[in-house]
Amino acid sequence: MEAREQYSPISRPLSPEEAFDRWTRRISIQGELSSAREIAGLTDEELSAMEAEFVRLPKRPGSRRTQSAVPTGLSFVAIGAVSLTLQALLRESTTAGYQVVQMASAACVLVGLILVAIGVVSAFSTLHLELNHGTAGLYFGRLDEEHPWLFKTMRLSRDPAAEAYRQQALRERGWLRGVDYVMMREIVRVEDASALTLSNRLVAERIQLLPAGEASVQKARLANERGST
Repeated sequence: MEAREQYSPISRPLSPEEAFDRWTRRISIQGELSSAREIAGLTDEELSAMEAEFVRLPKRPGSRRTQSAVPTGLSFVAIGAVSLTLQALLRESTTAGYQVVQMASAACVLVGLILVAIGVVSAFSTLHLELNHGTAGLYFGRLDEEHPWLFKTMRLSRDPAAEAYRQQALRERGWLRGVDYVMMREIVRVEDASALTLSNRLVAERIQLLPAGEASVQKARLANERGST
């Protein structure tokens, strides 16, 4: 997968649940900008479908085997522990049946511990997917009054280039979404980075320069002051 840069095309149409899970996995292996570029190119219908899927399942559902591994393992451990406790109280270690039951109880505890370990390890191995499930929800969500990136987007819109992107997205797609905040933030970052390539002299001249209207007023005021003196 790394050799082909996670390239795994799918020909058949995916259900909303499968598509959202696929986006979650792509976000977990790609950079933030790469994921945002792909998602920003989707239509409003596709974005709305993913948003509805996140509303339906705000937490990533785990596999049934993983979810049942820990409860099943704890049940085995409890049964084996109770059996061993009862056998210790009875203390009939001389009978052959007692030894067979004791071994079966110990095996039951061992199997239960193995199942619990499998469940815990599986839960930790999918933790990054659970976190990125929420990130995908933020990308697809509309920038309404409930979205946590609303005011961050408002601050970015003060930049002319980011504001141009915002207006273009509204005209071509419709609702602004969390992914547009990521794109606007990257636009502002690139604009700031390009400004750092200017020479010191040019920046100093721009810093000291007044707007055209104010500059003429300033020159007239200075001329009046000189004439009066």
